Amino acid sequence: MDVFFQYLWQLGPYEAVGVAGFICYIGAFGAVQLDLMDGNQTHFTLLNILAACLVGISLIAEFNLASALIQGSWIFIGLIGLCLRLYRSIPARQPSAPTTTI
Repeated sequence: MDVFFQYLWQLGPYEAVGVAGFICYIGAFGAVQLDLMDGNQTHFTLLNILAACLVGISLIAEFNLASALIQGSWIFIGLIGLCLRLYRSIPARQPSAPTTTI
């Protein structure tokens, strides 16, 4: 176990950011699986976008095309979901009745 903690202690800044992203991914997924969070909540989407951004930043240290595509897609789809959620939360405007003046 000491070797594991030594390895974590020696991580560079980009790798540490990637590990933080991993923690966000696993934390959000675990919270949904343990019924602590609803997968349709904004919190879940935000955690997944944050995780993808952090893992994406870690790719600066060691680029991997497949991982970059996954993280970029995750961010893009998450942002679309947030925009849709925001759009749906805006109350629909009822057309006002025409006013007649006599």
